[in-house]
Amino acid sequence: MADDNRPLKYARYAIGEIILVVIGILIALQINTWNEERKTRLIETKTLKEIRANLALDLYELNEDIAVMDSISESGMAVLTYIKSNNKPSASFKYNVNVSRLNPHFDAVQGGYSLLESKGLDIISNDSLRGAISKLYELSYPYYAKYENERIFKVNNIILPKFTDYFSVIWLDDDSFFNGTSEISDEDYITMKNDIEFINILNLAMTENEMVKNRAHRIVGNVQDLINFIDKELEGL
Repeated sequence: MADDNRPLKYARYAIGEIILVVIGILIALQINTWNEERKTRLIETKTLKEIRANLALDLYELNEDIAVMDSISESGMAVLTYIKSNNKPSASFKYNVNVSRLNPHFDAVQGGYSLLESKGLDIISNDSLRGAISKLYELSYPYYAKYENERIFKVNNIILPKFTDYFSVIWLDDDSFFNGTSEISDEDYITMKNDIEFINILNLAMTENEMVKNRAHRIVGNVQDLINFIDKELEGL
């Protein structure tokens, strides 16, 4: 066309070709971006669903632990009340002693959060949700574990050694919830009844139990809030 003395038409044709090529490249880039975004959102959805399933298991275990801790508190109070006005151990007293020495422990299910860490926390598009997830797993759960570990140490090193001065644990094949009792002779019961250190140790066990239980109730609230947050986010994905 240039030889035919039509340079303007040639220039327009060339520019048009360039524009078409650029448009094609831009469309291809956009399609690739959409595909990558879709893949990221699929990974985000899968990860959130796994975290949500893990949190449901955590919530169940925490509520189970709280129920056990409620039993520990009730049994501890029953033991203290019984000691004040009875000179012989009863079957219910022995059973309550056994419950009062229990030591429940919570282990969070970490599979979903581990998956998130491997993919990178930035796959969670909602900044507030990403922060809430990180806060639970990096701050709230470790803080609760600190309380539990302190109680476990005191139970194993202070409380149980004193209990074993007087009681021997007997596991029973019966329908009782905790399937066990703590045996003590009539003579040892009288000695224990007048042992101020044992009374103080029992009060320590109840105090530690209440501290962890109060913290567990807070964690339950945190977990439920995060479950609700994830449910709302999944509705929009």
